[in-house]
Amino acid sequence: MSESLIKISGMGPVAASLEIWASLALIAALGFVLGFAMNRGSICTVIATKELVSEKRPARFIALIECAVWAALVYALLDAAPMMNKGWSPLGYLVPAAILLGIGNYVNGACVFGSVGHIGNGEIEFAFTFLGIYAVLYIESLFDLPSGQLPVSAPSFEAALLVLALPAIVALRFGVSRKSESNFRRLTVVMAAIGITSTVLAVLAPGFSITASVGPIASLPVAGAVISVCMFSGSLVSARLRKHGFMLKWPTVKAMAKRLLAGTLMGLGAVLIPGGNDTLLLIGLPAGAWQAALAYVLFVATLAALVIKFGSKAKSWS
Repeated sequence: MSESLIKISGMGPVAASLEIWASLALIAALGFVLGFAMNRGSICTVIATKELVSEKRPARFIALIECAVWAALVYALLDAAPMMNKGWSPLGYLVPAAILLGIGNYVNGACVFGSVGHIGNGEIEFAFTFLGIYAVLYIESLFDLPSGQLPVSAPSFEAALLVLALPAIVALRFGVSRKSESNFRRLTVVMAAIGITSTVLAVLAPGFSITASVGPIASLPVAGAVISVCMFSGSLVSARLRKHGFMLKWPTVKAMAKRLLAGTLMGLGAVLIPGGNDTLLLIGLPAGAWQAALAYVLFVATLAALVIKFGSKAKSWS
């Protein structure tokens, strides 16, 4: 920690050092829980969209909205405002970027949530998805494109409203999943875990998102690295604890190229919005940003159109 920050905090070097290690330990624990939850629930926007349009099973999609409400509730309880490193892009960027994000996710066969889960399952090829995202974020950081977007934050919703909305959403998901879903309780816990941990991480490391944590634009590079390592470790541990959940699969050249292309498309969409589907769900929607709602609708609509036209092999693993 720098001397200036020590002076500001009013602590001596030893106390400040202990605070740093305690913060990193908390961040590491939260990152582990986040990765564990994403693998345990096999939660993914691509899977949720496929189940919605192809199998008429909306439960997993409702769960994603439930996750956003959990995030909004934590922001409200902590009296914190959802914050982004850059403001939302104009519609001329936002609309094509959301469509591009949908195409990238479809090609990948998983969103960033699902990609973390697949890596935990031993599917190494999905690491190339994050490599593609990282490459785009790195190039963007060199040129700072698009320009003119200032950091933004927005007030969260009233806690009382969210406390009423959350059980209503859970009840709705229970109602539509009674005959078709057997993992209602597990998905409920998983959505709460993802919403809570991701929001606390965003408060501790402002600007955090799952996408940004693997790129150089993370607000705190050390924190971003710690979160990434612990998140993937949590996913791996979750898979190992499930019967036949982990099976190491060495990727083919074709698979690596496909994930790299998909990651590049996802990264381009995330740069131009700015933010991937994780940012839209866990920062944009809790902030009540209409830009996030529009981008997410266009993103899901693109996914749905591609699934209807070409089908999808995406499916839950737990």
